[in-house]
Amino acid sequence: MSFKHFLGYDKGEDGKPKISEKEAEVIRYIYRQFLLDKSITGICKDLTARNIKTPSGLDIWRESTVFSILSNEKYKGDALLQKKIHCRFFAKENEKNEGEVPQYYVEGHHDPIISPDEFEIIQAEIKKRAELGRKYSAASIFSSKILCGDCGSFYGSKFWHSTDKYRKPYGNAITSLKAQNALLPILMKM
Repeated sequence: MSFKHFLGYDKGEDGKPKISEKEAEVIRYIYRQFLLDKSITGICKDLTARNIKTPSGLDIWRESTVFSILSNEKYKGDALLQKKIHCRFFAKENEKNEGEVPQYYVEGHHDPIISPDEFEIIQAEIKKRAELGRKYSAASIFSSKILCGDCGSFYGSKFWHSTDKYRKPYGNAITSLKAQNALLPILMKM
């Protein structure tokens, strides 16, 4: 297991992963936020705003980094061995193992940061969000939850009188909002 850019664990005296409590709190925070229905993009923005460094020491968090943390079995104490392999002798980079050599799954390999049950709930939520077929949003408690019966897109917020004291929100399908925004310049010319 590589420890260089792996958040949450340090190399123990026996060579096995040892929990780094300070980094483990960041991992637990990411999982907790995702369970509280926050989007991956929202988690990235939050971590960046809190000045928390990425596993590779960068200031700005990327969606791929958070997704990798949420889907990595090592955080529940298991290990999938030979995810990457060294294919070419002189190449310095490893490549993804796509069946060239067997992989081995070891349960209870090391101490978990996240409980196995919580990890499985996260995986189910990731799958559910992926099956939506649309970008998931958690901007409000209603975001990505109400679908339009006509077009199938999510409802979003729109405002009447958006810049004055009569401001009033209403819901509208996102595709309808896009259509309205596209038609607005044409309607304004009439």
